[in-house]
Amino acid sequence: MNDSELKVLLVDDDEVDHLVTRRLLREVSRTRYDVTWLSTSDEAIDALLAGGYDVCLLDYRLDARTGLEVVHEANHLGCAIPIIMLTGVGDEAIDMAAMSAGAADYLVKGRFDAQILERTIRYAIEHKRSQLKLKQYADTLEESNRQLVQMHEELAAKNAELIRLNEEKNRFVGMAAHDLRNPLGVILGYSDFMLMTHRRGAPGSLLQEGGVEIVEMIRSSSKFMLSLINDLLDVSMIELGKLNLDRKSTDVVQLVESNVALNMVLAGQKSMRLVVESDERVPRVDVDVHKLEQVLNNLISNAIHYSPPGTTIHVRVRSARATPGTTEVIVSVQDEGPGIAPEDIGKLFRPFGRARTVSTGGERSTGLGLAIAQRIVEGHGGRIWVESVVSQGATFFVALPVSPVANAAA
Repeated sequence: MNDSELKVLLVDDDEVDHLVTRRLLREVSRTRYDVTWLSTSDEAIDALLAGGYDVCLLDYRLDARTGLEVVHEANHLGCAIPIIMLTGVGDEAIDMAAMSAGAADYLVKGRFDAQILERTIRYAIEHKRSQLKLKQYADTLEESNRQLVQMHEELAAKNAELIRLNEEKNRFVGMAAHDLRNPLGVILGYSDFMLMTHRRGAPGSLLQEGGVEIVEMIRSSSKFMLSLINDLLDVSMIELGKLNLDRKSTDVVQLVESNVALNMVLAGQKSMRLVVESDERVPRVDVDVHKLEQVLNNLISNAIHYSPPGTTIHVRVRSARATPGTTEVIVSVQDEGPGIAPEDIGKLFRPFGRARTVSTGGERSTGLGLAIAQRIVEGHGGRIWVESVVSQGATFFVALPVSPVANAAA
């Protein structure tokens, strides 16, 4: 729109009033007004809907329809042209009604000059521009919101499908692992039996000397596969939300000492020492004993696997204040192995995540033990983490919350 030349639609059934308004528009020096005069409401509505005008000056008193009805109908049909209502003296109620109907402004005939008319036209045009911009912004925002809602719904549907597929995968892994565990157990059992009878020199031994090494390999592979299957079963049950914890008040120091004793044979094969250290008064903790034993056994056996022969592993148990009024029991397992690189630490607690560190005795790992340990510890409301410096060993920590009753007793 060129503001130095404006197209004006003037609707007035009184020719004299029309000529007066046209003369006032000619008196405006800085703007040229191209005026189109119409005298009926039908013509006015057609012209307003057709567009092509910058502003409309609309008389209230027309024919069968009033100017107020024209404003109503034009705006209802999507008119984008600002309308200024021209009313008679004393028609204040009509003036207010015109504004409510959507008129941009109103002028009382005989009470405005060329300057007021020019200013009113400009304000009406600017106001309409602002309204249209706001509507565009509102429409854009509404469309963006609609798209966001649609994307959210699509994402929710995809997430639900992913959850369903993940549960189906976990069930499949669970069934497959369960079906494989029994025959592997049989293979392991028979290989143990054959080796045992051979070593005892029992009559009718099934093995010749050359077959011992082969059966040893069968036994080792079967044992590893059984361990992997047991870990897969644990993961699938945990992922399905079936980590059922049978919690009982437990002496953690005694539990740690018992687990260390079970790993003495494994440590002895590499001439390693296992040392337990504990505070004098460690509060009891409500835990699932079998699940916590699984965590401790994983941490201690890992320390043995990744530490050089002849080194010492320290297992410590202590209590510490977590927050004011709450206590944790912290178990740590410190080895003298090669340590873990900072970039590998984040992988350790992910399923099948492994550091680049190699076990010192050729032991194999399923890559699931720490992931299972983390879920068990977090299921108890606890924390598990590792601190390590390359070439200076690693220390794994498990922090378990102490119940308020045990806290009070301590």
